[in-house]
Amino acid sequence: MGLTDKEILELHELLDDLVENNLAGERLRRLEEWIAESEAVRRRYVRFMDLSSSLRHYAEECFNEEDDEVGEKLVPFETKPQDLLGIFRSVAAVAAVVALCFFGYKSYQRSQNASASLNSQMAEGSRSSITQPSVNAWGQLTSALGVEWASDSELRPVRGDSLRGIPMKLAAGLAQVELRHGATLVIEGPADFRLLSPNEVSLTKGKLRAIVPQAAAGFTVVMTKGKVIDLGTEFGLHAWENGSAEIFVYAGKVVFEGKERDTERAFAELEAGQSVFVDAQGEIEWIDMPSEPFIGAADVAYRSMEEAQRRYAGWVALSQELAEDKRMALYFTFDDHRSWARALRDEVNHKKKREDGAIVGCKWIEGRWPGKGALRFSGSNDRVRLKLKGRLSNATFMSWVRLDRLRKEFNPILHLASSRKGAVSWGFDGRGRMLLRTRGEAGSTEYVSPVVFRSNQFGQWVHLATTFDSRQGKVTHYLDGRPFSREAMQGKTGLTLDGGELGNANTEDKVVSDGQSIRGAIDEFLVFRDALGAEEVRELYEIGRPFSMPRLDRLP
Repeated sequence: MGLTDKEILELHELLDDLVENNLAGERLRRLEEWIAESEAVRRRYVRFMDLSSSLRHYAEECFNEEDDEVGEKLVPFETKPQDLLGIFRSVAAVAAVVALCFFGYKSYQRSQNASASLNSQMAEGSRSSITQPSVNAWGQLTSALGVEWASDSELRPVRGDSLRGIPMKLAAGLAQVELRHGATLVIEGPADFRLLSPNEVSLTKGKLRAIVPQAAAGFTVVMTKGKVIDLGTEFGLHAWENGSAEIFVYAGKVVFEGKERDTERAFAELEAGQSVFVDAQGEIEWIDMPSEPFIGAADVAYRSMEEAQRRYAGWVALSQELAEDKRMALYFTFDDHRSWARALRDEVNHKKKREDGAIVGCKWIEGRWPGKGALRFSGSNDRVRLKLKGRLSNATFMSWVRLDRLRKEFNPILHLASSRKGAVSWGFDGRGRMLLRTRGEAGSTEYVSPVVFRSNQFGQWVHLATTFDSRQGKVTHYLDGRPFSREAMQGKTGLTLDGGELGNANTEDKVVSDGQSIRGAIDEFLVFRDALGAEEVRELYEIGRPFSMPRLDRLP
């Protein structure tokens, strides 16, 4: 018996926590019992752990390459003795689960050898879909407008994800897919489709427009009642659930081959301007024009531009409100600066004197929208020097960041290299966990989230937020508007940023040739003198995100 949507979500939350060493107690026992009782759970468990193992090997290879390329000095973090005990307990928990499911999976494997082979292929497709585009991928989702994936879609990719042979159900919106052999597809939801190879897809429902260069001639779309074979052209295809379909050729030539290839009715050769209707029995009828128009790549590009302009205008209105917010301590929009500007303008309007940042080494680039600015950090000493008087008893740190890679130790968004009380550092560690480090009277305290940043997010804009709430005594980390961890505050101390830096973790009071900057870009940076609530963090993310397609990190 299969799993319900609710059960799938619960299972993947348990498995996420398992691989991130955050599963214990009743939740661990729940997973152990579930694996022992359900074949469907065992099947998903094996696929999930296979995927996790691939990602781990991929990360290790990236780190090894980084070590070979540069022998950089990294800012050390204090080692906690209890970390070793935590790792031991987590490994023991994983071993217990693996041992428990091994015998159940063996019996399942013996009874379903055929489906085991299919599962292997699907797991391989999942790996390619959540890592950087690779030669093993069959295609890539390159653009998306208003995309909503069906709840029962086996894969829910986001823009930039690689694709392979996993069925996808597009409930609404436009998805542009580029195949490895060169064909470009614009798929309009609702649609059910699947990549079969680098030059072949299946479409059982929905509308598809294909732009096929000569290098990709032979591109094929498999339908319920036959297939369309392209000879280097552009065509549209509309398929219905009952098996009927419409085909229209914009340029060049295509061939339709029906299932009954021994009859003349099951074969048709179409040239530019011609259109046919294939009924539910597979019979062909020539028609003048398709019943509905097909959206092409130019339409997607135009609509994407309109969507970007609309979202940018919404963000501009929001930024003007934030500049007037009395809670705002420091606000860099990175917008409307000259390409030679070396001062990063503080937009807070209620201050008597602006506290602009000083840009060192960074280059101006395009930000989240066309025409909006951002700063790229690529050199070892790239940074923005900060000035912010006073202490923060409560605070919210927020930023839009695009990372190219992760350093092993620390990837600073904000860093103050000081031994004085209240010094703060904020960023990612080498595993992709968000980290806030504060210095109190007894030394440094670190508040670390589970792993939230993964390799598939390299090159993409992500929204980070961390709240420091002394009233409720907790620190909360957010990624893309979603809370990922809450920790009890250890002692209360006011925070200071004065003399700190964006994007670089330098040594104490020194500027050195091998200073540590992030590798990526920062688009927006905010500091509030208050701990924002979850709803307000979510709202700022929703209005500020560069495109309307939501990211779904946990896939069923």
